[in-house]
Amino acid sequence: MTMQVVVGTRGSRLALVQTEAVLARLKLLANPISPRVVEIKSSGDAMPETPLAKLGKGIFIKELEMALLQGKIDMAVHSLKDLPVEMTDGLTVVVVCERQDPRDVLVNKANTPLAEMKPGAVIGTSSPRRLAQLRVLREDLKVEPIRGNVETRLNKALGQDYDGVVVAAAGVARLGLEGHISQYFDPFDIVPEPGQGALAVEVRSENRELLHILSQIEDPQTRIAVAAERAFVEEMGGGCKVPIAAHAWLEGKILHMVGMVASEDGNQMVKTRLESASDEPGEAGTALAKKLLSMGAMDILNLGADS
Repeated sequence: MTMQVVVGTRGSRLALVQTEAVLARLKLLANPISPRVVEIKSSGDAMPETPLAKLGKGIFIKELEMALLQGKIDMAVHSLKDLPVEMTDGLTVVVVCERQDPRDVLVNKANTPLAEMKPGAVIGTSSPRRLAQLRVLREDLKVEPIRGNVETRLNKALGQDYDGVVVAAAGVARLGLEGHISQYFDPFDIVPEPGQGALAVEVRSENRELLHILSQIEDPQTRIAVAAERAFVEEMGGGCKVPIAAHAWLEGKILHMVGMVASEDGNQMVKTRLESASDEPGEAGTALAKKLLSMGAMDILNLGADS
């Protein structure tokens, strides 16, 4: 018997595309669900001009989680990077679908890589993580805050106020806008946000039937990689006030990771790599964090705590 499911999502075009991608996979199962999609406006969407760094982690999901806990929806589709590492009691997350390109990309009018942009070029980003790493790559750049959905930011990159913007490759690709990309950044040059490019579905923990159905579209490699990344964040303290980043990927049974901690201005930064067996991703993420802390990341974290 087909299961009737109310699906919650943010109302942006990207969020709806991501939700449809999840539902398309579910429709291929032998026991498909019958979905009804409900759009829910998040606090983050209601404050489009506020810098993301001031909004805090979880600002794009709390209304969806509230609707879940109140029984108004049965499942919520998220960009995994929006989920705090501290899980909400009563809810369970399933990492679904194969992860899309986790890298950051540059979009600009001149269609040139960062190294060839004019001196003092204005780059738009509201991410302290991107800002710090951009300043290391090009200290002459003028990095300005920018908000809005992916399409809005791309339009601004092609307008008069910015010479370019840095955004996530996955969002651009999901909207079919890859033709605007001027450069893909190497994940060591600009380390991505943990979970970037991955999708997650959140469900009430008691809903075992739906959790079982969702487990059938879980991507094991993505689950392992993001588990390592989120363990890194947790070891670093979860709600860090300074830019941190981690990216993990699998090659066979080897889990590769790169991590970064920086001051907001990028003047202090530590980055490192790590390899481990893929069967203990949590331990790998923790080990990467400890390695960075031993390299001086603790001093940088303390700067954030004092600010």
